[in-house]
Amino acid sequence: MSDVDTPPRKIRCKHCDGLFFRRHGAGRAPQYCSSKCRSAAHRARNIPPTAAPAENYDHEVEVIGQSVASRARMLAHASALPVPTLPLEPIRLYVALQRDLEDYIAIAVRQALARGAEWDEISALTATSTSLLKSRFSQPQVSKMRSRRRKRRPTRPRPSAAASASWHAGEAPVYVDAELPSWQWARDALARALSYLHRSSGLPVRTLGFRSGVSASYVYRVMAGERNPAWETVQGLARACDCDPGDLLDLWNAAQGFTANGSGTPPTYAQALARFQGAFRGLHLATARSPLETFTDALETASRTELRLIESLLGPTTATGAEQLSWPTVAALTKALRGDRERMRNLWQPLRSTAPDPVTPTIPAAAFG
Repeated sequence: MSDVDTPPRKIRCKHCDGLFFRRHGAGRAPQYCSSKCRSAAHRARNIPPTAAPAENYDHEVEVIGQSVASRARMLAHASALPVPTLPLEPIRLYVALQRDLEDYIAIAVRQALARGAEWDEISALTATSTSLLKSRFSQPQVSKMRSRRRKRRPTRPRPSAAASASWHAGEAPVYVDAELPSWQWARDALARALSYLHRSSGLPVRTLGFRSGVSASYVYRVMAGERNPAWETVQGLARACDCDPGDLLDLWNAAQGFTANGSGTPPTYAQALARFQGAFRGLHLATARSPLETFTDALETASRTELRLIESLLGPTTATGAEQLSWPTVAALTKALRGDRERMRNLWQPLRSTAPDPVTPTIPAAAFG
Protein backbone atom coordinates (compact mmCIF):
# COMPACT_ATOMS: atom_id res chain seq x y z
CA MET A 1 0.00 0.00 0.00
CA SER A 2 1.36 3.37 -1.03
CA ASP A 3 1.58 6.44 1.25
CA VAL A 4 -1.24 7.95 -0.75
CA ASP A 5 -3.51 5.06 0.15
CA THR A 6 -2.55 5.17 3.88
CA PRO A 7 -5.48 6.55 5.94
CA PRO A 8 -4.77 9.75 7.91
CA ARG A 9 -3.64 9.22 11.52
CA LYS A 10 -5.08 11.24 14.40
CA ILE A 11 -2.50 12.84 16.67
CA ARG A 12 -3.07 15.02 19.78
CA CYS A 13 -0.96 18.19 19.95
CA LYS A 14 1.20 18.34 23.11
CA HIS A 15 0.74 22.09 23.43
CA CYS A 16 -2.84 22.99 22.56
CA ASP A 17 -4.23 19.46 23.13
CA GLY A 18 -6.06 19.66 19.79
CA LEU A 19 -6.35 16.82 17.27
CA PHE A 20 -4.67 16.95 13.87
CA PHE A 21 -4.14 14.44 11.06
CA ARG A 22 -0.92 13.10 9.64
CA ARG A 23 -1.33 11.82 6.11
CA HIS A 24 2.05 10.17 5.61
CA GLY A 25 3.17 7.31 7.91
CA ALA A 26 6.92 7.44 7.24
CA GLY A 27 9.27 8.97 9.85
CA ARG A 28 8.68 10.03 13.43
CA ALA A 29 5.23 11.28 14.28
CA PRO A 30 5.00 15.03 14.89
CA GLN A 31 4.17 16.25 18.43
CA TYR A 32 2.65 19.60 17.54
CA CYS A 33 -0.09 20.61 15.15
CA SER A 34 1.78 23.65 13.82
CA SER A 35 5.02 25.56 13.99
CA LYS A 36 3.23 28.12 16.19
CA CYS A 37 2.48 25.48 18.85
CA ARG A 38 6.02 24.08 18.59
CA SER A 39 7.53 27.53 19.20
CA ALA A 40 5.18 28.23 22.10
CA ALA A 41 6.10 24.92 23.75
CA HIS A 42 9.81 25.65 23.30
CA ARG A 43 9.44 29.06 24.95
CA ALA A 44 7.52 27.54 27.88
CA ARG A 45 10.28 24.97 28.45
CA ASN A 46 13.00 27.60 28.54
CA ILE A 47 11.35 30.21 30.76
CA PRO A 48 13.32 30.25 34.04
CA PRO A 49 11.31 29.33 37.14
CA THR A 50 9.83 32.27 38.96
CA ALA A 51 11.98 33.23 41.93
CA ALA A 52 10.42 32.85 45.33
CA PRO A 53 9.26 36.08 46.92
CA ALA A 54 11.92 37.89 48.93
CA GLU A 55 9.86 37.60 52.11
CA ASN A 56 10.42 33.83 52.04
CA TYR A 57 14.08 34.44 52.84
CA ASP A 58 14.05 37.61 54.93
CA HIS A 59 13.29 35.88 58.23
CA GLU A 60 15.86 33.12 57.66
CA VAL A 61 18.57 35.61 56.73
CA GLU A 62 17.88 37.46 59.98
CA VAL A 63 17.83 34.31 62.14
CA ILE A 64 20.99 32.82 60.66
CA GLY A 65 22.71 36.21 60.85
CA GLN A 66 21.91 36.37 64.58
CA SER A 67 23.29 32.85 64.99
CA VAL A 68 26.51 33.86 63.20
CA ALA A 69 26.90 36.88 65.49
CA SER A 70 26.25 34.74 68.57
CA ARG A 71 28.78 32.09 67.48
CA ALA A 72 31.37 34.77 66.81
CA ARG A 73 30.90 36.21 70.32
CA MET A 74 31.21 32.74 71.83
CA LEU A 75 34.41 32.16 69.86
CA ALA A 76 35.83 35.42 71.19
CA HIS A 77 34.90 34.41 74.75
CA ALA A 78 36.41 30.94 74.33
CA SER A 79 39.65 32.48 73.07
CA ALA A 80 39.90 34.41 76.33
CA LEU A 81 39.46 31.30 78.50
CA PRO A 82 42.52 29.53 79.96
CA VAL A 83 43.99 27.44 77.15
CA PRO A 84 44.90 24.33 79.21
CA THR A 85 41.33 23.86 80.43
CA LEU A 86 39.45 23.97 77.11
CA PRO A 87 41.93 23.25 74.30
CA LEU A 88 39.29 22.15 71.76
CA GLU A 89 36.64 24.75 72.53
CA PRO A 90 37.75 27.35 69.92
CA ILE A 91 37.89 24.63 67.24
CA ARG A 92 34.40 23.36 68.11
CA LEU A 93 32.97 26.85 67.94
CA TYR A 94 34.84 27.60 64.69
CA VAL A 95 33.29 24.53 63.02
CA ALA A 96 29.81 25.60 64.15
CA LEU A 97 30.44 29.17 62.96
CA GLN A 98 31.69 27.97 59.59
CA ARG A 99 28.56 25.88 59.07
CA ASP A 100 26.35 28.85 59.94
CA LEU A 101 28.28 31.01 57.45
CA GLU A 102 27.79 28.42 54.70
CA ASP A 103 24.06 28.37 55.39
CA TYR A 104 23.95 32.16 55.46
CA ILE A 105 25.58 32.64 52.06
CA ALA A 106 23.22 30.09 50.48
CA ILE A 107 20.12 31.89 51.78
CA ALA A 108 21.61 35.32 51.02
CA VAL A 109 22.24 34.35 47.38
CA ARG A 110 18.65 33.18 46.92
CA GLN A 111 17.41 36.37 48.59
CA ALA A 112 19.53 38.51 46.27
CA LEU A 113 18.18 36.68 43.21
CA ALA A 114 14.61 37.10 44.43
CA ARG A 115 15.25 40.83 44.74
CA GLY A 116 16.45 41.15 41.17
CA ALA A 117 20.21 40.50 41.31
CA GLU A 118 21.84 38.62 38.42
CA TRP A 119 24.08 35.57 38.60
CA ASP A 120 26.87 37.54 36.89
CA GLU A 121 26.79 40.20 39.62
CA ILE A 122 26.99 37.59 42.38
CA SER A 123 29.80 35.84 40.48
CA ALA A 124 31.85 39.03 40.32
CA LEU A 125 31.26 39.76 44.01
CA THR A 126 32.17 36.28 45.25
CA ALA A 127 34.95 35.58 42.71
CA THR A 128 33.18 32.33 41.79
CA SER A 129 32.17 31.13 38.34
CA THR A 130 28.54 31.50 37.39
CA SER A 131 28.19 27.80 36.60
CA LEU A 132 29.50 26.83 40.06
CA LEU A 133 27.18 29.31 41.75
CA LYS A 134 24.15 27.98 39.86
CA SER A 135 25.08 24.44 40.83
CA ARG A 136 25.82 25.16 44.50
CA PHE A 137 22.99 27.59 45.17
CA SER A 138 20.23 26.26 42.95
CA GLN A 139 16.72 26.22 44.40
CA PRO A 140 16.76 22.43 45.07
CA GLN A 141 20.17 22.58 46.76
CA VAL A 142 19.16 25.47 49.03
CA SER A 143 15.89 23.70 49.89
CA LYS A 144 17.89 20.65 50.99
CA MET A 145 20.14 22.86 53.09
CA ARG A 146 17.15 24.47 54.78
CA SER A 147 15.69 21.06 55.54
CA ARG A 148 18.98 19.83 57.05
CA ARG A 149 19.26 22.97 59.15
CA ARG A 150 15.74 22.57 60.53
CA LYS A 151 16.56 18.99 61.56
CA ARG A 152 19.77 19.83 63.39
CA ARG A 153 18.73 23.18 64.88
CA PRO A 154 17.83 23.02 68.58
CA THR A 155 14.21 23.80 69.21
CA ARG A 156 13.05 25.81 72.17
CA PRO A 157 10.46 23.83 74.13
CA ARG A 158 7.32 25.76 74.91
CA PRO A 159 6.83 26.37 78.61
CA SER A 160 4.13 24.22 80.16
CA ALA A 161 2.54 24.93 83.48
CA ALA A 162 5.04 25.54 86.23
CA ALA A 163 8.37 27.00 87.18
CA SER A 164 12.04 26.64 87.51
CA ALA A 165 13.36 25.06 90.49
CA SER A 166 15.10 23.65 93.41
CA TRP A 167 16.49 20.26 92.67
CA HIS A 168 18.19 20.11 96.06
CA ALA A 169 14.86 20.62 97.79
CA GLY A 170 13.38 17.74 95.83
CA GLU A 171 11.18 19.89 93.60
CA ALA A 172 10.63 19.15 89.93
CA PRO A 173 11.62 21.90 87.48
CA VAL A 174 8.80 24.39 86.98
CA TYR A 175 8.50 26.26 83.70
CA VAL A 176 7.96 30.00 83.51
CA ASP A 177 8.01 32.37 80.57
CA ALA A 178 11.44 33.95 80.23
CA GLU A 179 12.18 37.58 80.82
CA LEU A 180 15.63 37.25 79.25
CA PRO A 181 15.66 36.82 75.47
CA SER A 182 19.35 35.81 75.30
CA TRP A 183 19.22 32.06 75.97
CA GLN A 184 21.87 31.00 73.47
CA TRP A 185 24.79 31.68 75.85
CA ALA A 186 23.26 29.31 78.42
CA ARG A 187 22.69 26.59 75.84
CA ASP A 188 26.33 26.79 74.82
CA ALA A 189 27.48 26.84 78.46
CA LEU A 190 25.33 23.76 79.19
CA ALA A 191 26.91 21.96 76.23
CA ARG A 192 30.41 22.86 77.49
CA ALA A 193 29.58 21.72 81.01
CA LEU A 194 28.29 18.35 79.79
CA SER A 195 31.29 17.98 77.49
CA TYR A 196 33.63 18.61 80.44
CA LEU A 197 31.78 16.07 82.59
CA HIS A 198 32.10 13.51 79.81
CA ARG A 199 35.85 14.09 79.49
CA SER A 200 36.31 13.94 83.25
CA SER A 201 34.33 10.71 83.59
CA GLY A 202 36.50 8.83 81.08
CA LEU A 203 33.39 6.97 79.89
CA PRO A 204 32.86 6.15 76.19
CA VAL A 205 29.99 8.11 74.67
CA ARG A 206 28.15 4.85 73.97
CA THR A 207 28.25 3.95 77.68
CA LEU A 208 27.20 7.47 78.67
CA GLY A 209 24.25 7.30 76.29
CA PHE A 210 23.24 3.85 77.54
CA ARG A 211 23.27 4.98 81.18
CA SER A 212 21.27 8.11 80.43
CA GLY A 213 18.75 6.40 78.13
CA VAL A 214 19.63 8.14 74.84
CA SER A 215 21.66 7.22 71.75
CA ALA A 216 25.37 7.95 71.43
CA SER A 217 24.74 10.22 68.43
CA TYR A 218 22.27 12.27 70.48
CA VAL A 219 24.86 12.66 73.26
CA TYR A 220 27.37 13.93 70.69
CA ARG A 221 24.86 16.50 69.41
CA VAL A 222 23.96 17.64 72.93
CA MET A 223 27.64 18.19 73.77
CA ALA A 224 28.08 20.07 70.48
CA GLY A 225 25.20 22.39 71.33
CA GLU A 226 23.09 21.13 68.41
CA ARG A 227 20.32 19.66 70.57
CA ASN A 228 18.35 21.13 73.42
CA PRO A 229 17.97 18.17 75.80
CA ALA A 230 15.07 17.54 78.13
CA TRP A 231 15.72 17.90 81.85
CA GLU A 232 15.43 14.12 82.29
CA THR A 233 18.25 13.67 79.77
CA VAL A 234 20.46 16.21 81.57
CA GLN A 235 19.77 14.43 84.87
CA GLY A 236 20.76 11.09 83.36
CA LEU A 237 23.97 12.46 81.84
CA ALA A 238 24.95 14.17 85.11
CA ARG A 239 24.33 11.06 87.19
CA ALA A 240 26.23 8.90 84.72
CA CYS A 241 29.21 11.22 85.26
CA ASP A 242 28.81 11.19 89.08
CA CYS A 243 27.74 14.84 89.13
CA ASP A 244 24.92 16.45 91.11
CA PRO A 245 22.17 17.29 88.56
CA GLY A 246 21.36 20.39 90.60
CA ASP A 247 24.62 21.93 89.42
CA LEU A 248 23.21 22.01 85.88
CA LEU A 249 19.65 23.03 86.70
CA ASP A 250 20.02 26.79 86.39
CA LEU A 251 21.98 26.44 83.12
CA TRP A 252 19.23 24.21 81.77
CA ASN A 253 16.51 26.65 82.89
CA ALA A 254 18.38 29.54 81.27
CA ALA A 255 18.83 27.51 78.07
CA GLN A 256 15.05 27.11 77.89
CA GLY A 257 14.59 30.84 78.46
CA PHE A 258 13.08 30.37 81.92
CA THR A 259 13.53 32.88 84.71
CA ALA A 260 15.72 32.31 87.74
CA ASN A 261 12.92 33.26 90.14
CA GLY A 262 11.08 29.95 90.04
CA SER A 263 7.33 29.86 90.44
CA GLY A 264 7.24 33.12 92.39
CA THR A 265 6.79 31.40 95.75
CA PRO A 266 9.35 32.82 98.21
CA PRO A 267 12.03 30.17 98.74
CA THR A 268 13.39 29.07 102.06
CA TYR A 269 16.98 29.84 102.94
CA ALA A 270 18.02 26.26 102.08
CA GLN A 271 16.33 26.47 98.67
CA ALA A 272 17.80 29.91 97.89
CA LEU A 273 21.27 28.70 98.87
CA ALA A 274 20.92 25.54 96.76
CA ARG A 275 19.85 27.56 93.70
CA PHE A 276 22.60 30.14 94.18
CA GLN A 277 25.37 27.61 94.71
CA GLY A 278 24.11 25.30 91.94
CA ALA A 279 24.12 28.20 89.46
CA PHE A 280 27.76 29.02 90.22
CA ARG A 281 28.80 25.38 90.11
CA GLY A 282 27.20 25.06 86.70
CA LEU A 283 29.09 28.07 85.36
CA HIS A 284 32.26 26.64 86.90
CA LEU A 285 31.68 23.35 85.06
CA ALA A 286 31.28 25.30 81.80
CA THR A 287 34.81 26.66 82.29
CA ALA A 288 36.12 23.14 82.96
CA ARG A 289 36.41 23.92 86.69
CA SER A 290 39.18 26.45 86.20
CA PRO A 291 41.21 26.95 89.40
CA LEU A 292 40.32 29.94 91.55
CA GLU A 293 43.72 31.48 90.80
CA THR A 294 42.51 31.98 87.24
CA PHE A 295 40.05 34.62 88.47
CA THR A 296 42.42 36.43 90.84
CA ASP A 297 42.52 39.60 88.74
CA ALA A 298 38.74 39.71 88.46
CA LEU A 299 38.35 39.28 92.24
CA GLU A 300 41.04 41.72 93.33
CA THR A 301 38.55 43.73 95.43
CA ALA A 302 37.25 40.67 97.31
CA SER A 303 38.25 40.25 100.93
CA ARG A 304 39.97 37.15 102.28
CA THR A 305 36.71 36.05 103.88
CA GLU A 306 34.92 36.37 100.55
CA LEU A 307 37.64 34.41 98.76
CA ARG A 308 37.21 31.58 101.26
CA LEU A 309 33.45 31.71 100.73
CA ILE A 310 33.93 31.58 96.95
CA GLU A 311 36.18 28.56 97.31
CA SER A 312 33.47 26.87 99.37
CA LEU A 313 30.78 28.02 96.91
CA LEU A 314 32.53 26.31 93.99
CA GLY A 315 33.44 23.26 96.05
CA PRO A 316 31.52 20.03 96.74
CA THR A 317 30.17 20.99 100.18
CA THR A 318 27.30 23.30 101.07
CA ALA A 319 28.54 26.90 101.15
CA THR A 320 26.90 28.00 104.38
CA GLY A 321 27.38 31.73 104.80
CA ALA A 322 27.41 32.50 101.07
CA GLU A 323 24.89 35.28 101.77
CA GLN A 324 27.80 37.28 103.20
CA LEU A 325 29.18 37.79 99.68
CA SER A 326 28.68 41.39 98.57
CA TRP A 327 27.03 42.13 95.24
CA PRO A 328 30.22 43.61 93.65
CA THR A 329 32.04 40.35 94.43
CA VAL A 330 29.16 38.21 93.13
CA ALA A 331 28.99 40.32 89.95
CA ALA A 332 32.76 40.08 89.42
CA LEU A 333 32.73 36.28 89.87
CA THR A 334 29.75 35.94 87.50
CA LYS A 335 31.54 37.99 84.85
CA ALA A 336 34.73 35.93 85.28
CA LEU A 337 32.70 32.74 84.75
CA ARG A 338 30.97 34.22 81.65
CA GLY A 339 27.55 34.17 83.27
CA ASP A 340 24.54 36.49 83.24
CA ARG A 341 24.88 39.02 86.06
CA GLU A 342 21.22 40.03 86.04
CA ARG A 343 20.19 36.39 86.35
CA MET A 344 22.64 35.88 89.21
CA ARG A 345 21.31 38.98 90.95
CA ASN A 346 17.84 37.36 90.93
CA LEU A 347 19.35 34.38 92.78
CA TRP A 348 21.51 36.44 95.17
CA GLN A 349 18.72 38.73 96.42
CA PRO A 350 16.46 35.91 97.77
CA LEU A 351 19.52 34.38 99.44
CA ARG A 352 20.21 37.64 101.26
CA SER A 353 16.57 38.22 102.22
CA THR A 354 16.01 34.69 103.60
CA ALA A 355 19.32 34.39 105.44
CA PRO A 356 18.88 33.85 109.19
CA ASP A 357 19.89 36.72 111.44
CA PRO A 358 23.39 36.24 112.80
CA VAL A 359 23.31 34.90 116.31
CA THR A 360 25.00 37.29 118.77
CA PRO A 361 26.74 35.31 121.51
CA THR A 362 25.53 36.20 124.99
CA ILE A 363 27.89 36.54 127.89
CA PRO A 364 26.50 35.65 131.33
CA ALA A 365 26.50 38.43 133.92
CA ALA A 366 28.58 36.27 136.22
CA ALA A 367 31.48 36.64 133.86
CA PHE A 368 31.74 40.29 134.83
CA GLY A 369 32.00 39.43 138.53
